[in-house]
Amino acid sequence: MGTATESESMDSESTSTQEETFTKVSVWDLPDLPKGKLPPHIELQRTRVLCGSLAPTNTENLNYSGAYAAMGVDNSVRFEQFSNNFKVEIVRLEEDELEFDMIGIDPSLANAFRRILIAELPTMAIEKVLIANNTSIIQDEVLAHRLGLIPIEVDPRLFEYMSENDVPNEKNTIVFKLHVCCTKGSDRLRVLSSELKWLPNGSELILGTERSASSSSAKPKTYTSFSCSQDTRPEFSNGPIAPKDADIIVAKLGPGQEIELEAHAVKGMGKTHAKWSPVATAWYRMLPEVVLLRDIEDDEAEALVKKCPVKVFDIEDIGKGKKRATVARPRVCTLCRECIREEGWDKNVALRRVNDHFIFTIESTGALPPEVLFTEAVKILEEKCERVITELS
Repeated sequence: MGTATESESMDSESTSTQEETFTKVSVWDLPDLPKGKLPPHIELQRTRVLCGSLAPTNTENLNYSGAYAAMGVDNSVRFEQFSNNFKVEIVRLEEDELEFDMIGIDPSLANAFRRILIAELPTMAIEKVLIANNTSIIQDEVLAHRLGLIPIEVDPRLFEYMSENDVPNEKNTIVFKLHVCCTKGSDRLRVLSSELKWLPNGSELILGTERSASSSSAKPKTYTSFSCSQDTRPEFSNGPIAPKDADIIVAKLGPGQEIELEAHAVKGMGKTHAKWSPVATAWYRMLPEVVLLRDIEDDEAEALVKKCPVKVFDIEDIGKGKKRATVARPRVCTLCRECIREEGWDKNVALRRVNDHFIFTIESTGALPPEVLFTEAVKILEEKCERVITELS
C-alpha cells in the first residue's frame, strides 16, 4: 500500500508539472497578429526564394485562396490587386536590346511572354532558294540554310501569310537576287549578305515551262506574280529592303567559282523554324536580394569582398579606423554562392530571390525594335486570353 501511495504521489507531481509547462506555452499567450497579415517568417517564405549553400528552397508558388485560410489571409489572385501592384520599369534600351523589370507578376506569365517572343511573333525570312548556278564548295542545301538564317530588316506586319495554295505576290513575298563570281587569277572572295539585292518587281527567273513555249509570248511568266512594284508602296519609300547586317559571310569563293540564285522570303513564326524567331534570345531572372545578417567588419569584410567574383560587396569606412562590408551591387549577383560556400558564412549572408520581380532581357535580331516586340507579345497574349474566355462562355 505504501508503494502504491508513493507512485500515485509521483504521478500527481508529474501531471502538475506538465500542466504548468502547458500553461507557459499556451497558444492563448501568444501575441495577436494583425488581421490579414502573415507572420514575418511565413511572409518571407511566401515572397522569397531562399538560396542555401546546396540548393534553393521555397521555390513553389501558392496562389490559391485556401493556402493561408487558417490564418485569415486570402492568398487568391485578384485583378484589382494585380493591376495596382504590377509595374514595368525600363532599365536599359538600345537599338537591338532591351532590359526592363516586371514587378508584381507570376512566373507563369513572365514565361508566357518569353515563349511568345521566341516562337509566336512573325518575321520575314528566306524560305525558297532558286539556284541557277553554284560552283562553290558549299552544297545547295547548306547554302539555302545559311541564307534563311540572315535577318531581314523589314516590318512583318506589312505582309500577309502565304499558304500552300497562294501565289507569290507583292503582299506575301520578298525577292532577293545574289550573283557573285570570283574571277580566275584573283584571291579568294568572301560573299557577304550585302550582295543580296532586293527585286521590288518580283522574280526575274523564267519558269521552266515558259522557256519551251513559243517566243511569241509577250511577257514570259516568272516564279512570282507581282501586280505592282513593291517600291511604289509608301511603307518602303524610306529605303530598300535589305538584310539587317551587311557583313554576314554567306560563302567563300575560289578563283573561277560562281554563285547565282534567287531567294524568296515569306512570313512565318519561330515555332515553325528558328529562322523566323525575331529574337536572338529572350530571358529573365528573379531579382537577387543579398542581405547581411550581421555587421561584418575589418578583416572579415575584406575577406567577403574577395569572395564575390562579380563585386557585389564593397567596403565603407565607419570611422575610428574601422571598415564595414556593404551590399553595393545586389542586382549583378549571379547566385554563385561563393560568399556562403565556406562553413559558417551562411550565418552572416543570406541570398534570396524576389519571386514576383523579374529582370527581363530581349535581344532583337533586327526585324523590329525590342520595345515593339514586347508590345506585340502583349497583344498576342491578350488575344489568347480573349479566345479562352470566349470559348468558356
